[in-house]
Amino acid sequence: MSGERTPEDKYVSAQRRRYLYIILFLAIAIGIAVYSFGVGSAVIDFNIAIKVIIDRLNGIVPDRSVDYWAWLRDMLVIEDTVPRALGGLIIGAILGVCGAVMQTCVRNPLASPYTTGISAAALFGVTLSLVLGFRFIPIPGETGLIMNAFILSMFPCLLMIMVSVKRKTTPTMLVLIGIGVMYLFNAFTMIMKYRAEPDVLKQIQLWSIGSLTGIGWSAVYVLFATLIALLIFMLCFSRKMDVMASGENQSISLGVRPDRVRIICMVAISACTSVAVAFSGAIGFVGLIIPHLSRLFVGSKSKMLIPCSAVLGALLLIASDVVARLLGNGLPVGAVTAVIGSPVFIYFLIKMRSNGWGK
Repeated sequence: MSGERTPEDKYVSAQRRRYLYIILFLAIAIGIAVYSFGVGSAVIDFNIAIKVIIDRLNGIVPDRSVDYWAWLRDMLVIEDTVPRALGGLIIGAILGVCGAVMQTCVRNPLASPYTTGISAAALFGVTLSLVLGFRFIPIPGETGLIMNAFILSMFPCLLMIMVSVKRKTTPTMLVLIGIGVMYLFNAFTMIMKYRAEPDVLKQIQLWSIGSLTGIGWSAVYVLFATLIALLIFMLCFSRKMDVMASGENQSISLGVRPDRVRIICMVAISACTSVAVAFSGAIGFVGLIIPHLSRLFVGSKSKMLIPCSAVLGALLLIASDVVARLLGNGLPVGAVTAVIGSPVFIYFLIKMRSNGWGK
């Protein structure tokens, strides 16, 4: 019949729908980010924030000695609010992509970017700096703290490389190594906490939950470069990851070395996750639930799953940050993502198909 749709038409329609989902989620994420410019400040509302940004784009910078309040509003918006929103978008995107790639690499729907023990190692680096004042690179201030977190968070990545060189690795082995590393560094952190002062304990606790407070333009530049490199790298490996997801034996028969692809991808996402964690702390559940949500809209093919996970991760984190700022009292964004993520994750566990991977 002339009215029947061919398989090619159905495929093109499905692809178009997937692209529309990604564009829609991206537009919503950007809209929430713009709205966040006027959230959480007693002296700046949305209209003032937008006016400050437009003035800056036109080259108008208030003089502190002439109009102190205009200068203060400009500083709060340009140096605090805007980079915080951009940082939230980028970190959410990084965690979303890393979660999707991790779950594909280890064929485990319960995997997340922190499965290899990155967050626990980074937290120990922060604890070393705050409690003992020890820094691998003697840089004062927040930069030295970030470098400590990054350097320690790369230890699980180094361990994976060493193990993969010595013997053939399986997804289960890598997950178990990550769990062992996580418990080891958590134990070190708990020991260090006994020597910590109350104020230091509060800082450690805040960092372990995850927060976007304090993200500046230098962090945004580093995070943005990391995200672009991550997206390009993972999209180049998307076909091999799809083949690898079909099983070890089938991958080998199709000319793909699953052990090699797995370790390369896991090292890459470990490095990128380490960058995100170093700036924001261990924000939970984004990398765990976002890939599941993305599969509902675009399926499991990595070429679509990766960009959709990036966009949905950005959307979830910036929306959670807005909620945290509306609730006030310095609530960290990681607490909101946990409240949102826990019931969503339980729902997916209940509704999950027998193979764990929605098509």
